[in-house]
Amino acid sequence: MKKRRKNARPKKSPPEQDHFLMRIKRGERLYKFYYFRPMAGRHYNFEYRILAKEKTNGMLEMVSYNFKIENGVPQKSSITRVPKISKEQLDEIVINVMKQTNTGPGEFEELDLSGFSTLDEQIEFLKRRDRVDTMYIT
Repeated sequence: MKKRRKNARPKKSPPEQDHFLMRIKRGERLYKFYYFRPMAGRHYNFEYRILAKEKTNGMLEMVSYNFKIENGVPQKSSITRVPKISKEQLDEIVINVMKQTNTGPGEFEELDLSGFSTLDEQIEFLKRRDRVDTMYIT
């Protein structure tokens, strides 16, 4: 049995629920964000979102989820995380979601963040488009 040092802190276990959808580590950048807004869900402010970041090894990490506003409160549900995906696989997923949901051009938005050279530039762009909640940026 290991003995703890007198002032040593116990290791923190991972949080039960991580309120951050995606953590950006040093050297990583955002890649693309996709917003699907089907006409059928407009009165609920419903969206299906796919967010992707580019990792330092060139692979992507993806998070997708349902988003809607209920009684003025934003709700996220059906959160799916894919820790390792290629750009080609992401493109296929987006095309499949568009087909399966019959999403037309007026119901879809793609924000391509890959042209920005720094994470700070990407965040400033998202702020100008009102697409980032700065309380979650640390």
